[in-house]
Amino acid sequence: MITNSISESVGTRKRGFKILTAVITVLFACSVTITAFASANTYEVTVIDGEKSVSITTKSSDPGEIVRQAGMRLGANDELDLSDYSAGKGGTIVIERAKIIRVEDNGIISYFVGYTDTVSEIIKKEGIAINSGDDIGANPSSTVFDGMKLFIKRAFTVSIDADGESKNVPIVKGTVADAIEKSGIKLGADDIVVPSLDSKLIGFTRIKISRVSYKTKKEKESVDFETKIIPSGDMYIDEEVIVTPGVKGEKTVIYTEKYVDGVLDETKVISERTVKKPVDQVKKVGTKKRATLAAFKNTSAPISDLSVPSDLKLDENGIPVEYAYCVSGKATAYTGDPATASGRKPMPGHIAVDPKEFPYGTELYIVSADGKYVYGYCIAADTGGFVSMGNTDVDLYMDNEQMCRDWGNRNVKIYVLN
Repeated sequence: MITNSISESVGTRKRGFKILTAVITVLFACSVTITAFASANTYEVTVIDGEKSVSITTKSSDPGEIVRQAGMRLGANDELDLSDYSAGKGGTIVIERAKIIRVEDNGIISYFVGYTDTVSEIIKKEGIAINSGDDIGANPSSTVFDGMKLFIKRAFTVSIDADGESKNVPIVKGTVADAIEKSGIKLGADDIVVPSLDSKLIGFTRIKISRVSYKTKKEKESVDFETKIIPSGDMYIDEEVIVTPGVKGEKTVIYTEKYVDGVLDETKVISERTVKKPVDQVKKVGTKKRATLAAFKNTSAPISDLSVPSDLKLDENGIPVEYAYCVSGKATAYTGDPATASGRKPMPGHIAVDPKEFPYGTELYIVSADGKYVYGYCIAADTGGFVSMGNTDVDLYMDNEQMCRDWGNRNVKIYVLN
């Protein structure tokens, strides 16, 4: 500290001695013989003070006196380099002027005395601890000068997470970009940095670097065909026919995939090229409405001509209240047969069945699955031609072909009464 350094008088350095004026008196008191000899003989001494050099002839052996004889004054903390001087023989005396250095360290101000020291030598000599990343505000190898000011800025730590590792970087000031540059971590052009590169660092900051890479992928994909509708007045509204089957096309698609730290984050289509055009499907759809029978609309007037047995009770929806079991199936319609397999008269109410499922004479009650149309009470009396195909459960006898066409093929509920 300056309190100690400045209070020192002209002292001794490694290569010389600090000579006090009072030494002359001590030397004189100790050895009259040496003083008398020196007084009797003159010799030449050169005194150097910076760029100024003065050569004198003197009888004195006191370096301080010789300096005064050369017309120069010493400050309280100045030192003399006597490495090239010999008392009574001459030589060179070099004045090393004291330099006062002001050091501000985190707001604490101190003063130190230096001579021909470098900045790093002063810091070392005064025991100032400099940690990695600290900024002393000057070139460490530069020579100190009188009135020099050093501003020591202490580094804080920035943590950088990248490539699965965390790296601590000491830094005094700057931006996120400065910390990354100091860490030696190289950034890719597409890498993501949080906070942003231009964010200023204030105290501890955690920086996250996400590596971004891209891959290009080429794939073959199908192209769906379109369906063109041709209205047809020759067909019913619930009928349709495929005139031309649709055929899917093929295209080549090039994608770019974005990976963040090795994980797929986004996929984008760069280009598409059709290599095979799809063939449109052409469908003919009927527009003709089907004629409906009054009996199909009124549940109180079933199609069957058979009278409902007096012991068969129906609910408000025309459904049997009691029955053995119910089968959900398909019902077609037929007409014009001259006889039935069981010998019963062909008529609405005598229906064709698979005898293995419904033996002849089984009493049934049939209603459309949606409840809109009632065939009614009927008896298994004939064998249906559908038996070998297995896609129908019952074939209902109608009065005419128009009724058969109107009925078509419907989902029904078959209530087995016995």
